Amino acid sequence: MRSMIGRSATLTLACLLIVSFTPTRSLAQAKPKVPPPFTFEQKTTSEEGNPSPGKVTFDHNKHIEKGQKCLNCHGKDKPFKTKIGTSPDLTMKAYNEGKACGTCHNGKVAFSTKEMGNCLKCHKVPS
Repeated sequence: MRSMIGRSATLTLACLLIVSFTPTRSLAQAKPKVPPPFTFEQKTTSEEGNPSPGKVTFDHNKHIEKGQKCLNCHGKDKPFKTKIGTSPDLTMKAYNEGKACGTCHNGKVAFSTKEMGNCLKCHKVPS
């Protein structure tokens, strides 16, 4: 009986040692690297010929602070790809049709791109 207890204790100790020295992935998922803010290439006039109210600088951190996750915007059947330069049509016309940024900026999920009072939330008037 005593040798059986000794073997069980030895086996348990061996298992604990193996588990403690086995490399494991972190229990918490590694956070993806958040890209720095970037400015969209901007036309000087809108599709209707109106002057642009200024360049748009997109900051992922502002969206993360509002509780957004990467997969809300990026991934299969989402409005944006993760590779730079593969974004869809980034125009006010597209946004107002509910595409790209307009997927969320529709006045229901987030402020609307159709309301003139919201222009300066994204557009920065050149100084």
